Amino acid sequence: MAKELIFKIGGTDYSAAPVKLERKKIYGWTDLVATTKDGEVCSSAYLSPDDALIIPSGGLKQGTVDDSGRWVEKSSLTAYGEDDKPLPLQPSSFDAPIELTATATAEEFLDNDWESVYQIVNADLATAVGDKIFKFEFSYRGGVNHNDAYLLNTPAGLFLFAGDKQEFPLVSLTEETTIDDNEEEPAEEIDELDFSMF
Repeated sequence: MAKELIFKIGGTDYSAAPVKLERKKIYGWTDLVATTKDGEVCSSAYLSPDDALIIPSGGLKQGTVDDSGRWVEKSSLTAYGEDDKPLPLQPSSFDAPIELTATATAEEFLDNDWESVYQIVNADLATAVGDKIFKFEFSYRGGVNHNDAYLLNTPAGLFLFAGDKQEFPLVSLTEETTIDDNEEEPAEEIDELDFSMF
């Protein structure tokens, strides 16, 4: 069963399982499949740097090693901020009810770079949200990072947008200028040719 988020508005709890919108589900996708002459599907593989080993697909994985070359588990790593202090761990948004009290303007909502969009199916919650845009912190799995999230109704239903706020500086001319369209262009002077000059 899919995990559910619990939203709290005015003392009332509303639960719903978020459904992530995938680009390929909206626009579709194509797969390129390589086959042998007999029609059997080929599988991909990699060669080791010395060309001595054939590594099947899924046999490679990214990881972290220490100075001595030993494997380091991610759970043992500590993230630090710009002030060289350990960053606190954020709980998952599924662990506790999300209190919806802060609202945002449409401009504040649009000033974000979206990482994920989730569809929320709960008619009572959609009614409670109404035409407001609720803002809250969202972390799917927990950890040191969280996103700014917004819950709002759209013509297609109720959606949760998760991303990061971006600064969009105003780009303009350093000095204002006035263009006078009424100014007459000077007539071109045409020099008459004197063939006696040749």
